[in-house]
Amino acid sequence: MIYGRFGDIGELFFEIDLITAEGEAFQVDALLDTGFTTGWLAVNSQDIDGLGWLVIERNRAMWTAQGQDVFDLYQGTVSFDGVEYRIPVHVGEEILDVLLGLQWLGTMRLVVDAPVGVLTLEHRGSNGS
Repeated sequence: MIYGRFGDIGELFFEIDLITAEGEAFQVDALLDTGFTTGWLAVNSQDIDGLGWLVIERNRAMWTAQGQDVFDLYQGTVSFDGVEYRIPVHVGEEILDVLLGLQWLGTMRLVVDAPVGVLTLEHRGSNGS
């Protein structure tokens, strides 16, 4: 289970590690983006340079809250809760934060209880569920 934190206006942040092609880990705060329904992770194109990840596809058109935009897809590795995941990563110039997409909720359980300050992501089955 990983513990998250609430942002100033109620955003949901989790610390994750971006793993370079050489196996080095860089810890980042990732924002759980409830509007990012079709992907796992999105990062700014400037953040991708030092990771050494391989390009899967260039110039994929996709709808965002700001309209249609174009992204490159990379094969990336992230780690949290002691587990590494190889996932497709959307990369674009207009992405301001590292974004966690809702695809994670198909494999993990999100618990949000803002009044008591509880925010967790946990592997399904880790607490009997």
